[in-house]
Amino acid sequence: MIQQSRDENIIKKVLGSKIFLFLAVLALIYLVINLGRESYRKHQLTKEVDNLKLEIERLEGSNQQLANLMDYFKEESFIEKEARLKLNLKKPGEKVVILSDYFNTSSNLDALSNGSHNTETTEEESTNYWKWWEYFFQ
Repeated sequence: MIQQSRDENIIKKVLGSKIFLFLAVLALIYLVINLGRESYRKHQLTKEVDNLKLEIERLEGSNQQLANLMDYFKEESFIEKEARLKLNLKKPGEKVVILSDYFNTSSNLDALSNGSHNTETTEEESTNYWKWWEYFFQ
C-alpha cells in the first residue's frame, strides 16, 4: 500500500511537471502540422484527379469527333466530292461546264449572249477613282 501510494505520487509529479507539459505540447504541435500537410496533400490530389477527369472527358469528345470525321471520309459521297473537286473527274454521261472570271459580269454575259466579245472597259469595270475623276472633270 505504501508502495502503491508512492507510485501514484511519482506519476502525479511526472504528469504535473512542466517538462511533461512541454513535451506533450510539442507532440501535439507535431501531430497538427502533419495532419495539416496530409490534408493539404489530399486536397491537391483530389484537385488533380478532377482535372484529369475533365481532361479525359475532353479527349474522349475529341476522339469521338475524329472517329466521326474518319467515318465521313470513308463515305462514298465524300470520295466522289473530292474526286470531282481535286481530280476533275466526272461521271459517265455528264457534261462539264467551266466558267471563268470573264463571264461573271453582267455586261460580259450580255455580250456573250449577243455573240460579240466587247474588249472595251465599261462603266461597271472601271475603277472607283476613275469614275470620280470623270464625274468632276468631264
